[in-house]
Amino acid sequence: MITIHDLDKFYPVGNGQRFQALKGINLQVDQGEFVAICGKSGSGKSTLLNIIGCLDTFQSGEYTFLGQNVGKLTDKQAAAIRNQHIGFVLQDFSLINNKSVLFNVMLPLYFGKTPYNKMKEMALEALKKVELSSQAHKRANQLSGGQRQRVAIARAIVGNPELILADEPTGALDSETSAKIMELLQEMNDRGITIMVVTHDSSVANCCKRIITIKDGAILSDQSNA
Repeated sequence: MITIHDLDKFYPVGNGQRFQALKGINLQVDQGEFVAICGKSGSGKSTLLNIIGCLDTFQSGEYTFLGQNVGKLTDKQAAAIRNQHIGFVLQDFSLINNKSVLFNVMLPLYFGKTPYNKMKEMALEALKKVELSSQAHKRANQLSGGQRQRVAIARAIVGNPELILADEPTGALDSETSAKIMELLQEMNDRGITIMVVTHDSSVANCCKRIITIKDGAILSDQSNA
């Protein structure tokens, strides 16, 4: 599914200087894996996730996703991959607070050509999977933190993606709610969806089947967590 070879990422920092955020990354992720990407703040783990999600570019190396050379895609082609194959779950949930739960889950589908009734059906099915069908018509800001994160997961899976990328998905939640969110991601993985989770929390990482540790922009270790 994902093949990365000798990937480097630089950011300009002024006066013609550059900061190297990722250094010679080599990584292979197969369909159906459940992977944690760990490291301290500033280690490069979120940068790597953004590149995998076609949200950011890179300067050298190669990244292939589902057989496509991502480095050679146009912005429009990269956007199509994001919309059709990848779901995102973020720490701050990124919900539209004054809109309904149903609207928030349907949002990714608006970028396609799906008829409204079909979008609604798909969104309700996604909410059923995260056990929030009864909250569909509430506004997002009326929900608890754990419920909001479940809405974010429903939004991530509504288009039936092959890959879910979760950036610190439990960072704003208490330990009990965090455990429930990780159980939910495990259920998604059991259905065949590939999951990649960025975290600095060892308890979250230990829920995953593979743990990749990044330090100073380079992969320090890559271990099975069977």
